[in-house]
Amino acid sequence: MNIVNVNVYDFHTQRVHTTQAAALGGKEHRAGGVTASDFAIVELRGDDGSVGYGEISDIPDTMLSPAGVQANAAYLQAYLREQLIGRDAAQFESLLAAYPDPALVDLRTDGTVYDILGCGVDMALLDLLANREGSPISARFGPRLRNEVNVSWVIFIRDPELIEAEVEQKVREGFSAFKLKVGINAKDDEERLRIVRRMAGDGAHIKIDANSGWSFDEAVDNMRRLEKYNPSGIETPIPYLDVEGKARLKRKIGTPVIEHVHTLAFGEALVAQRAVDVFNLCPAGSGGLLKARRILDLARAEGIPCLLGSTVEAGLGTAAQLQLAAGAEPLSWPSDLVGPQLYVNDYINETFSYSNGWLRIPDGPGWGVTVDRSKLAGA
Repeated sequence: MNIVNVNVYDFHTQRVHTTQAAALGGKEHRAGGVTASDFAIVELRGDDGSVGYGEISDIPDTMLSPAGVQANAAYLQAYLREQLIGRDAAQFESLLAAYPDPALVDLRTDGTVYDILGCGVDMALLDLLANREGSPISARFGPRLRNEVNVSWVIFIRDPELIEAEVEQKVREGFSAFKLKVGINAKDDEERLRIVRRMAGDGAHIKIDANSGWSFDEAVDNMRRLEKYNPSGIETPIPYLDVEGKARLKRKIGTPVIEHVHTLAFGEALVAQRAVDVFNLCPAGSGGLLKARRILDLARAEGIPCLLGSTVEAGLGTAAQLQLAAGAEPLSWPSDLVGPQLYVNDYINETFSYSNGWLRIPDGPGWGVTVDRSKLAGA
């Protein structure tokens, strides 16, 4: 099946509250926090009438085209039309070899790379093929192992009284796993973790995420102080690319170390130095499900448990993570799939079903959800 047309549409939505996380050196990731997100929805059409959709998730202001302007839908549409029209969708592995495009990635200050464009293309190609076959995306990657995913509610850096109310509400909704953002102020971090542990209870799974905010010595000191609250894990405690430092840190503290793994090569480097205990992976980081599956295969072979992280995806991005989770054998830690509850609206017709902290994997062909084109700018 050849691709005969490519369209890219804008989608903009507000977050339900301002979200704040740390960045390298304990600074704010984005000054003033994040209040809204921009997405680009990729639509592919095949010569047999099939349609496939993908999501380019949470596009940052810093993701610029080679011309120096923000990579908006109009630019991405022209770019992808040149890349994809006339190509055979069934050759999706060779098509995806063009990504990541170094000029069009979400590059964080600590060196973390999110190939959100590659992910959007991967998703649209897989959806196009699955809709033609009438099968769910997960069927392409093996047998279905689960029908739902345990979710850790993500708590961003906020005033303590807001965190207390937030955790109280989520406990009432049945959540028993949480992820707390830390890394800007050590004293405030301890107070926030104390509140979450008190509100969530002794049996709650609480991992903390410093987003590269600490130096090695700060990480050792902070974790020794915070371990009395029994955190389940510490994610990205020191600069992301410091593999050797994580290996040393793992020997110094008693809390499991979690790290984002967006490429097979980085995963292999972590394994070689026994630098982490848990892999955090997501399609938006790795450039789609195909590449994420290869990282899962590495984790399975090495006996490393995994969780699905997030760049705060919307409808299709979350559905992609769930289709990946369906057959992911190493997935044993609660995952951070809270995007649908952090935005005031979405562009899919369905509502994701959270029940007591578990998120159901959609049934049906493709992603198991459908796009409401009336909610997309320019559609």
